[in-house]
Amino acid sequence: MMITRDWLWDRKISLPKAISILKNPENDYFLSLAGLLLARKNTPKEVFKVYLKPVDFLNNWSRIKRQMRKDAWNNPRIEFWQAIYEKLKERYEKKGISQIKEKPSSRPESEFCKIVATQIKELRKQKNLTQEDLARKLKISQQMISRIEKGRENISILTLKKIADTLGAEVHLQILQKNLKK
Repeated sequence: MMITRDWLWDRKISLPKAISILKNPENDYFLSLAGLLLARKNTPKEVFKVYLKPVDFLNNWSRIKRQMRKDAWNNPRIEFWQAIYEKLKERYEKKGISQIKEKPSSRPESEFCKIVATQIKELRKQKNLTQEDLARKLKISQQMISRIEKGRENISILTLKKIADTLGAEVHLQILQKNLKK
């Protein structure tokens, strides 16, 4: 009988060892294995039943996501698991479970991102597009558009240009030196 290694097919690690690592977020290999797991598995029931505790997923999602972003192929998987994260967090909050100790973001919320987000949202509405319509045109998820429009996603300048082009708008950036008093 052949034992399949499933998502670990190209790694030199046994499944029991991988599961042991995933049960301990403090393990040095936790992030890389969790990122690999989420990049290759798309069944949350299985992931949370066999590999990762939902609370560990919630508490470490931002770190896992950073790990996954190292490979551009993971972007669709990141969007999928981001949606799972948001639903799971909401479910925990509704049940009054406060075990979630989300680590503070390494970047504070930016007023600049909020201003850009508001402009994108207003322009989309002027064009009578839903978030889903815009997402389809950009070939990204509706959830990503939602995060962008809430100012919770720090998008690149190229992404901003792509959004503007899709909405028939232009982006003008101007960097001015602040007047510093001596």
